[in-house]
Order: sequence, then structure tokens, then C-alpha cells
Amino acid sequence: MVVFIVGGGKMGRYLAKFFLEKEYRVTMIEQNIKKCRRISKELDINIMHGDGSEAAVLKKAGIEEADVVLAVTEDDHDNLAICQLAERQFGVARTFTAVNTPGNEKLFEWLGVNVAVSPSSILAALVDRKISIDDITTLVSLPVGDLKMLEITIKEGAPVAGKKLKKIDLPMEAILVTILRGNDVLVPRGSTVLKNGDVVIALTDPAVEDELIERLNGMK
Repeated sequence: MVVFIVGGGKMGRYLAKFFLEKEYRVTMIEQNIKKCRRISKELDINIMHGDGSEAAVLKKAGIEEADVVLAVTEDDHDNLAICQLAERQFGVARTFTAVNTPGNEKLFEWLGVNVAVSPSSILAALVDRKISIDDITTLVSLPVGDLKMLEITIKEGAPVAGKKLKKIDLPMEAILVTILRGNDVLVPRGSTVLKNGDVVIALTDPAVEDELIERLNGMK
């Protein structure tokens, strides 16, 4: 199977690694040249520097050979354009995207994206299953496939407090799903600044759970 990923952020890198382990052929497009260089050293995939929302770039990267396209940039408009181009211009039957803005999933589906997933919606659905937010501690211990939902409270003096997420080096196998700050629920973005007392909900491979906690809160 040929998997085509647009976006070399944390989610894109995790997906690339996952599909490589399944022995699929992976091609990635990333707009940031530094990320391209880093990923080319980390992973044995075909990677191209360019704007994946442009048809010419998609074609040059070989999208016509793709069985599946995953659009996981940080821009919903770009993700939508990528999926629509993949389906309508290049005939890719299966397209998936990560939705950065809560509520856009239905819009994306109406516009033709096969599967549009919002991390916030995943969390909301999980919470709804447990009825009460008071059960969050039990909730986040439930496995999601081979992954685990984890709750981490940012402690006083944590090394990440006051830093933007894009400046924090987290394990590749961990994705921050949402941040609970008092009564507010925040969608994590690269520009989001973590604060003391934030409750971070992460989806992670259990094998890197301790590493994730250490990266966020320092040594135990």
C-alpha cells in the first residue's frame, strides 16, 4: 500500500513511522525545509519539500500512485484543499484529515473528505461515555487501540511552563489531544503556551508514557 502524508508535524511523523512498521510505502510533503531534513534523517521515507495544497506539488510527489492520502497540516483550509484535490483531480479513493478547529468535521465530510477527525471530538465522545467530567481519571486510563489516553497536570516549576508547544520536544509516539485550563477546554496548537496547573490530555504509546511525563514535568 502507498500512503501519502501531507504535513510533517508530530502527527505526520507518528503516522509515517506507524505505516513504515506495517511495511507500507510512505511519501510525505512538508513545507518547512528544516523539518524535511530532520525527517529524512529519522525515517526511511520519500519526502518532498513544498506546499501540499498545490496540485503541481502533489503531482510531482507522485500522488497518482497513492492508495490513501492523509492531510495533517496545522491549517484546516489546506487540509480540505489537499483532500479535495486528491479525490477530484487525482482520483484517490481514500482521504483522511485531522481537523484543527472543533466543529469542522461535518463540514469536511459534506465537502467530500472520507474521514475527518477532530482530537477535541474524540475527547468529547470519550467523556460522554463516562457521563461526568469527574470521571476523567478513570477515563484517560482506558486504552484506545494500542494507545492510551493519559492525563498529566503541569506542575509548578515544570520545564515546559511558559513555552509554546512547537518549542517543546515531545516523543514522536505521543500526541496532545486537548488542554484543560480551569473551566476552559483548549485545542493544542503550535502557538499554545502551557501554564502551571494545565491538565494535558495526551494520546500516547504506553512505551513512551514515562518519557512524555518527564518531558513535560521534568524528572520524577
